[in-house]
Amino acid sequence: MAPHKFDLVGAHPALDFLNTVHDWTVDAPRDYLPDYSEALRFGEVAGVLSRSEVRALASKPAGAETRRLRELRGRIERVFRAAVTGAAPSPTDLDALARDAAEASRTARLRRANGKVARSLDAEEAGRALLRMRLVESAVELLTSERMARVKSCPSCGWFFLDVTKNGSRRWCSMDMCGSSAKSRAYYWRNRAKE
Repeated sequence: MAPHKFDLVGAHPALDFLNTVHDWTVDAPRDYLPDYSEALRFGEVAGVLSRSEVRALASKPAGAETRRLRELRGRIERVFRAAVTGAAPSPTDLDALARDAAEASRTARLRRANGKVARSLDAEEAGRALLRMRLVESAVELLTSERMARVKSCPSCGWFFLDVTKNGSRRWCSMDMCGSSAKSRAYYWRNRAKE
């Protein structure tokens, strides 16, 4: 069986991470991260991990990291869904996300790179949690930025995306996936109503 092709339609790593669930609108969605190796492959495809980091992490036992990634994804989904719909995120989820961010910050280092000071997570210090910690940082960065006003959720599948269109008119996760299906259904029902 061919490996799943990750559709990076979110325009942000945290949103692409949320979109590793097939369809948030159904009761039992398919999970595209069934194990740690697929999570690492997603991390590389999404640009969160380098190939050498994936190789190094793949040699470490996964432990409970897959479960922790899924818990993080669920927590971020609830927080972002609330924010997108104008609801207040759960204080429990926000507190847990703050603890996640604090854990990630403990592995952060400041280094001079290209004439500037850069902050990065120390891969050795983070260990097998490197992907999770980078995703936490990515999610918190977006959640607390002005760009959060541009985060939307597809009305068809519930996937998240950052609307980077000039006029903020993007509606679907992807025209190829949900947009064309919705337009086809609308066309069908318009023509059926005429009959």
